[in-house]
Amino acid sequence: MNRFWAFIVLLSAASLTLACGSSSNRQLQSITISSVANGQQIQFVATGTFSAPPTTVSPLAADWGIGPFAPPPLGNVEYTLTTQPYTFDCAGSGPYLPVSTLAPSDPNAPTAGSLPFAKMVTASAPIPCP
Repeated sequence: MNRFWAFIVLLSAASLTLACGSSSNRQLQSITISSVANGQQIQFVATGTFSAPPTTVSPLAADWGIGPFAPPPLGNVEYTLTTQPYTFDCAGSGPYLPVSTLAPSDPNAPTAGSLPFAKMVTASAPIPCP
């Protein structure tokens, strides 16, 4: 009976160690942007791909804007993450700059703050106005 309990304790400790170790190394690797048109409005949603399970998260908490990230900004980037879709109104005349999104590569980063651009993952997509 003592060997049984020792085995259970050892198995529990190993499981806990593996679970804690794998979550600390999880990093956002890429972002994909999908869009849905509803008349003159286009809704964009970000999906994140991570290095460890859960590997796909949608909607990804991200910061949205219009325009490319080229050249990358110097210093830190201010961000505020949201899981709400980004909505663009096609009422004006084009051509339109792309929609862009960014999120920290560390999934444990705060939902708002400032980080070096090198610690962010970005994506952009064209705005498909009719």
